[in-house]
Amino acid sequence: MALIERNHHLAGHEKAENDIVHSFTVALLCWYIYDHNKLDLDLNKILKYALIHDFTELYTGDINTYASEQDRKKKAELDKEAVERLGSELRGFPDMAKAIRDYESRVDQESLFVWTVDKMQAFILGDMDDWRPYKKIHITYDQFIEKHTEQLAQCSAHCKEIFIDVLEYCKTTYYDRPGVNA
Repeated sequence: MALIERNHHLAGHEKAENDIVHSFTVALLCWYIYDHNKLDLDLNKILKYALIHDFTELYTGDINTYASEQDRKKKAELDKEAVERLGSELRGFPDMAKAIRDYESRVDQESLFVWTVDKMQAFILGDMDDWRPYKKIHITYDQFIEKHTEQLAQCSAHCKEIFIDVLEYCKTTYYDRPGVNA
C-alpha cells in the first residue's frame, strides 16, 4: 500500500500521499471525531475499517473521486473482484477479510462513518495544500461543490454536521471560487 500514490501530496511537500499514510490519517480523524462527539458506535470496527478501507487498491489502484462515471463503475467492478481475491488470500486472517467485505458493502453505521470521514479527509488535505491536487486536474469550484454535495446526500448521520461545516469552510478557500481570481 506504500506504493499506491494518491493525487494528494503531503501539505507543502512534493511527496505524494500513499495509501498507508492516507489510511492512518483517516483512522486518526475517525478516532478523534468518535471521541470528541462521544458517538454510540463501535470504535473497534471504526478503526479496523479505517485501516483497511482502501485495501482493494492493492489490485485496483487509486481512482480519483472526479473520474468519469465509466471509470468509477469499472472501479466498483474491480473492487468486487479484489474483495474476493483478498478473501481468498487472507484465509489465515479471517477477521481482516470480513472487515474488508463489510466495509465494501457498507453493512453497518461504522462503515458508513469511515466512508464519510474518508471523503472529508480528501478535501481537508486539499485545503491544507492550497488545493494543489484540484488545480492539477482542473477541478472547478462548481465540480467540487457538485461532487461533495452528492457525497453529502450519502454520508453518515454521525458526522454529517461536521461534513457540512468542513464543506462550507472549503467553499471559502477553494482556489477558483466565484469572485476570486485564480
